[in-house]
Amino acid sequence: MKKMFKATAAAAMIGLLAFAAAGCGGDKKAEHKEVVKFGVTNFADSLETTDNYFGWVVMRYGLGECLVKFDKKMNAVPWLADKWTISDDKLTWTFHINDKACFSNGTKLTGELAAASIQRTFEKAARAKSMFEYESIKGEGQNVIIKTKKPVPTLPGMLGDPLFIIVDTQTIKDRDTAKQGAICTGPYAVKSYSKAKAEMVRNEKYWDGAVPFKEVDILTIDDPNTRAMALQKGEIDFAINIAAGDLQLFKD
Repeated sequence: MKKMFKATAAAAMIGLLAFAAAGCGGDKKAEHKEVVKFGVTNFADSLETTDNYFGWVVMRYGLGECLVKFDKKMNAVPWLADKWTISDDKLTWTFHINDKACFSNGTKLTGELAAASIQRTFEKAARAKSMFEYESIKGEGQNVIIKTKKPVPTLPGMLGDPLFIIVDTQTIKDRDTAKQGAICTGPYAVKSYSKAKAEMVRNEKYWDGAVPFKEVDILTIDDPNTRAMALQKGEIDFAINIAAGDLQLFKD
């Protein structure tokens, strides 16, 4: 029987659904396939992380990562940043970038590049400005130093929002980020993208362990009954959000 990988939007937002890990919860046969296919619902017609809430999809598809993610108890824990500290006056945060972290093009992620990415988010997304105000954001070596205008005790959690996915700003001007996505640090990179179908390929330079599938095809199948039938027929390997009434299709 094909097991179903089910995810909520909240789980996707906090980065627990990078598709590199999705196969581990599904059919054992799928783990050995070079190409796996997902049936999903997709609300994003763009891969630009600062546009609307589309960063959720960029993270959900295993493309992008943030400095911070959340554990199952919703505690902010390290991701691209392996540790952080706050000054005695509660205004200055220092996030240390994991020395292994790099973009899919092989460029090492430094504090300067991470700072530039966060600054880009503030320049392009009004929602960022509503989350916190800063005096300065700068990079020094592997550190990102953020000084806020007033104490923001939840700052690490805010930086775990997919709005703050870290992108390589050095390559932005040469890319159509809506269709190609930005260069990010996730386990997959974009081969092609449309709202109807996305093709992701393994990031051979991924910094945080092995990536299980060579390619992941993500098909938008909005109707849950159609998704269930596609899974039953073997047209897809995984389906996200199967209606309770269709579970009987998978008995035995």
